[in-house]
Amino acid sequence: MWGVGMMLEAPNTNQIKGHNVCPRACRALWCAVIEEQLRLALKHNPTLLGPKIDTRRALAWFGSRDFFEVCAIAGFDGGWVLAGVRSRLAEVGLA
Repeated sequence: MWGVGMMLEAPNTNQIKGHNVCPRACRALWCAVIEEQLRLALKHNPTLLGPKIDTRRALAWFGSRDFFEVCAIAGFDGGWVLAGVRSRLAEVGLA
C-alpha cells in the first residue's frame, strides 16, 4: 500500500551528487540561457506585422520570476542585467 512512509523511504534518483558538478559548466549553462533569450528578443523583424512568438516570449521573459531566478543561479544581479537588457532593447527600438 502506498503511503507517506513508503515515499520517504524510496531513494531520490533525481539528485545530482555535488562532487560531480562543475560550477563553471553550470554557470556557463545559465549564462547561455540568458544569452539565448536576448538573441531571440533582438531577432525582431520590423517588416513583419508583429513580433514572432519566440520574440514575444523572450521579451516577456526579461523581468519575470524565471529571469531573476536564472540570473541568481548564474551569479548575476537580476536588476543590473535587466537594466542592461532594457537599454539594449531601447537602442534597437524594442523597449
